[in-house]
Amino acid sequence: MKESTCSRILNPVLAVMDKVLAVFLTILVGLMASGVMASVFLRYVLNIAFAWSEELLTVVFIATSFFGAALGIREREHISINFFEKSSLKLKKTINTIAMTAVIAIAIVVFIKSLEWIQRVGGVPSPATGIPNGTFYLFVPISFAITIVYSLADILGHFTPLREPTTKSEYVEYGSVQNQTGGGTP
Repeated sequence: MKESTCSRILNPVLAVMDKVLAVFLTILVGLMASGVMASVFLRYVLNIAFAWSEELLTVVFIATSFFGAALGIREREHISINFFEKSSLKLKKTINTIAMTAVIAIAIVVFIKSLEWIQRVGGVPSPATGIPNGTFYLFVPISFAITIVYSLADILGHFTPLREPTTKSEYVEYGSVQNQTGGGTP
């Protein structure tokens, strides 16, 4: 496919989004791991427990899940049913477009409803930290906005050449293992 205006614009945007999201998720996972280790050490070795640390770790875990799900859309790593595996490429693209359109529709609804939710209860302070809940809840509309962009990019990728995600692990290539062994799980 020849590079179009759309791909010339979208490819750099996707490159930046991929990098920022990967770095952000790495930081969140690092915070979560170090926070859990510190909490366990403080609680079981020094007999000190902080209520706010559990609340913050819970928020970090949930944010990691939401942003990780958005990145999973970009990397095409979500669970899928390969019922149409032996179908024509045109049918596969059509089915993928329908699925991504459904994802976009749901993500738009969640995005809108989460903004309404933040307006209603965002000013209420969290019990342990006293930080307004709206600060914590912002990850929902942001992650779903990213999901919308990545889903649109997935659909556009059928019509114009778009770059592959740079965040995808290069250590495990299930597709190549299946092709070498003739199918099945690696």
